[in-house]
Amino acid sequence: MRRLWLYGALVLVTLLGGTGSAVARVERVPAGHSSGPARRTPPRQAARRHRPARRHRPARHHRRKCVRHHKCVHHHKPKHRRHKHPPKLKPLPAPTPPAAPSYAGPCPTAPPAGALTLGARTYALAGMDTFTKAAPLGAFAQSSNDQIVYTGDHGMSWTGYGDGWTSTYSGGKEGYQPSTVVSVHDGVMDLHLHNDANGNPVGADPSPLPGGNRYQTYGAWSFCEKMVPADAHNLDDFYQAPLLWPANDADSPSAESDFPEGNLAGPDFKGFSHYGGSGAQDYFSIRTLIPTFSANQWHVYTQEWGPGFRSYYVDGQLVGTSTHQIWSGPERWQLQVEPSGTNDGGSGDVLVGWVWIGTPAS
Repeated sequence: MRRLWLYGALVLVTLLGGTGSAVARVERVPAGHSSGPARRTPPRQAARRHRPARRHRPARHHRRKCVRHHKCVHHHKPKHRRHKHPPKLKPLPAPTPPAAPSYAGPCPTAPPAGALTLGARTYALAGMDTFTKAAPLGAFAQSSNDQIVYTGDHGMSWTGYGDGWTSTYSGGKEGYQPSTVVSVHDGVMDLHLHNDANGNPVGADPSPLPGGNRYQTYGAWSFCEKMVPADAHNLDDFYQAPLLWPANDADSPSAESDFPEGNLAGPDFKGFSHYGGSGAQDYFSIRTLIPTFSANQWHVYTQEWGPGFRSYYVDGQLVGTSTHQIWSGPERWQLQVEPSGTNDGGSGDVLVGWVWIGTPAS
């Protein structure tokens, strides 16, 4: 019974004040110190004293890993300040290629563009020159036959007869001297006609190569020309016959075609179509069509050649057509200007503003 009573008393004391209040703890004071009144330590504080001291850990400075990027504070973007993409720029339109320069030469009539229509027939461009590429006197000098001496602004090359060649009416003397006659300047091919150092009238015979070849069968040949006499003799020492000529000289009586042919003093130019091999020819006068015609003004002269016909035009007007035994072999074009057979010391210039050569397109 006594033992049960003691257990009950301990339980009661524990419930009322805890173990620390039931058994008084006496602190021992070292010698030489005043003990003072005894202090009771609160139970929780006493429990902390008996816990092992926590080990000090140095602060770590590191970035917290973001599992979900948009939830991280240090990446959070302020509201109402959303990122704006710059406006999409429309692509710039492709640059428009510059237009081909329009004809600005001295001839009042521009050359045909890519095609020339004569009646019901159309001719496509084969070669052209508007003489904007300058060449001084001496540039057309030739050291050999068929030598290329000039390439024009549209890529067409030129050749001709060299210095010292005789001509139709030169009487065996020099008739051609391109080194002192032909130049290109101010938008013209200039044939400066004069007497050479020996006192002989000299001219030139430039010949173009459309597409790199002097010869073709059928087509249209057109050029703009003006005479400029230097004195009162009015260029009567000179004669011209721009012509189509066959590859074999012996065929010329059956194949030669000349336009505009005549003495440069005028007053008339004609078209000649040779046929038959015996000297026969058809000819047509510009003066018959245009009574006031003057070679000292700009005019456009055109030859047209096709199966069974040759036609001649001045400023777009038909001068005449030949249908007699028309040649059908390849021919070359020559702008032939030569001495006329007289010599009174006259001089002047033949100016060519442009040339145009076409091949049959329809």
